[in-house]
Formats: sequence, structure tokens, C-alpha cells
Amino acid sequence: MSKKKKDKQNAYERTEFIKIDDDTDVFELADKLMYRRPLILNFEDFDLVESNRYILFLSGVIYALDGDVEAIRERIFAFATKRDLKDKSLRKFINKYKE
Repeated sequence: MSKKKKDKQNAYERTEFIKIDDDTDVFELADKLMYRRPLILNFEDFDLVESNRYILFLSGVIYALDGDVEAIRERIFAFATKRDLKDKSLRKFINKYKE
């Protein structure tokens, strides 16, 4: 993908939707965040204790990137920079599905 095309994508178009399972590498998720890719992570079918560990670790990563975590549903979370969370495209999605 060319740099011009990447720069023109809105936050929602850059967002990755990932259902967490035993094969999910938390460090790969952290790398995606460091590359400024918003993540919507679904922990519904994942161990609760491990889910909490992932969420705590990724919360620290996104905090260091001047971002935030937003709960969409009970076990579904958005991790994104504050700039991306203000983007109307991502905000519209979050508000539509937020409980």
C-alpha cells in the first residue's frame, strides 16, 4: 500500500477486528497499536484471567501512545489513539455498538 493511500484512510478503515483465542500473540497486538492501527478486540470466548492480562498489558501500550481503551460491550474493547477515537468514522461504529 502506498503512503498516500494509507494517509487517506480514516480510522475505521485502518481498524482491525480480532477475536482473541489461544493462538493470539499479545505482543503482535502491541505492535499493531504501535503502528497506530486501532484495534477492536473481542474476548468473549477467551479465558477471563488471560483476557484481563491482555487488557492490562495493551492498556499500558495504548496509554504510552496517548491513546485510550473504550468498552464497547462486556468483553469487547476498542484500543486506539485519542486522535483515532475522535475520528467520526470510528466514533460512529463505537457508538452504534456500545451497550
